[in-house]
Amino acid sequence: TGAKSLPWPLRGDRDDLPVWELDVPDLKSLMENEKLFAADVQLHGEEEERRLAYVAFTRARDFLMCSGTVWGSGKKPLVVSPFLAELLPLAGGAQQIAVLGPWSGDPEEGAENPVSAGAESAAWPYDPLNGPVIVGRSGVAARVGRRTNAERSAAAVGAAVSGIGAGGSPEGPGGAEFLLANPRWGAEASVLLAQEQVESDQLRVELPPHISASRLVALAEDPEKVTRAMRRPVPTKPGMAARKGTAFHAWIEEFFATTGQLDFDEEPGADAYVDEAYGLADAQEKFKNSQWAARIPAELEVPIETRVADVVVRGRIDAVFRDDDGGWDLIDWKTGRIPSKAQLAVRGVQLAVYRLAWSRLKDVPLEQVHAAFYYVGQDTLIRPLDLAGPEELEAIITSAYTA
Repeated sequence: TGAKSLPWPLRGDRDDLPVWELDVPDLKSLMENEKLFAADVQLHGEEEERRLAYVAFTRARDFLMCSGTVWGSGKKPLVVSPFLAELLPLAGGAQQIAVLGPWSGDPEEGAENPVSAGAESAAWPYDPLNGPVIVGRSGVAARVGRRTNAERSAAAVGAAVSGIGAGGSPEGPGGAEFLLANPRWGAEASVLLAQEQVESDQLRVELPPHISASRLVALAEDPEKVTRAMRRPVPTKPGMAARKGTAFHAWIEEFFATTGQLDFDEEPGADAYVDEAYGLADAQEKFKNSQWAARIPAELEVPIETRVADVVVRGRIDAVFRDDDGGWDLIDWKTGRIPSKAQLAVRGVQLAVYRLAWSRLKDVPLEQVHAAFYYVGQDTLIRPLDLAGPEELEAIITSAYTA
């Protein structure tokens, strides 16, 4: 239907999409089918949006706030979303399922969009040391000077609360005159700066009672990034590397379960198409020729958890081997590239947690537990030196409270 839409023949769900039936005897039938097709497309779009709305509504743990907007970027006001309208009957009832907040009615006929109202202009070029001069419809100049972050943020917080522009007082340049003359620039600048100030002044994040070993690694690498993501969680982008790792781990389990009983090329559950897509064939061949193929693991895919500071860290050890001297060797399979030395130092936190958990689980000294990464693609074993002990791991947790 336009440049914003992916052509349907290229979509992965094309078999489930509405079809415009073209095999008809005359033009009239073709046009009737076009109307049916248009109605099916509209219904399909609503069903897809409803699926998305369901996901959004069911993500909340304790509190869900739903809101809409009257004005978008067009000249006409927007229609209330059916998903929002369906919630309105739940507000104010005896069960108090929902509470109705501020609700703006429909604008009057012919009302102008306040988002795009007002003339907005700026002098160009401007002196980079003094900032741009922005002139609104009222003719009042507002100079955005060089101010400190604290000054800008403090002004923005006051502006967001009082409705005054981010540049100054109600009477002076950059105040209400600027905001009225430039509703989009002034309002958006105020909101963004206020949001920055609120986020920077957030209270220390409270870690959940349980975290994964991978999150502990992330805390060691960038605690501020982790705590920021915890305050505003965003789904992670699925990647081929993670899927490849999952597929390889599943193959490893099958390999050790069938070694000596079946031919290596006939493992149950093998999928040639999946293996080819993820490039697993080369990794599997290298593993079969490595030292690990001839060893028998004591355990595979062992779930562990252990307390570090005030949280319980959970993880899963890929393989545990028993050494000839009675010690333990924990191996984590890796299907990606070997990282840099700096990255390895951070990722070693994962092995440190595994080692600590296994030491406590088996009630053996920490010195009798070893851990290493095995990069299958390069047939390389990397055993980080000086793995963190309990004190160093606890320091990583406590750093999250000051990030």
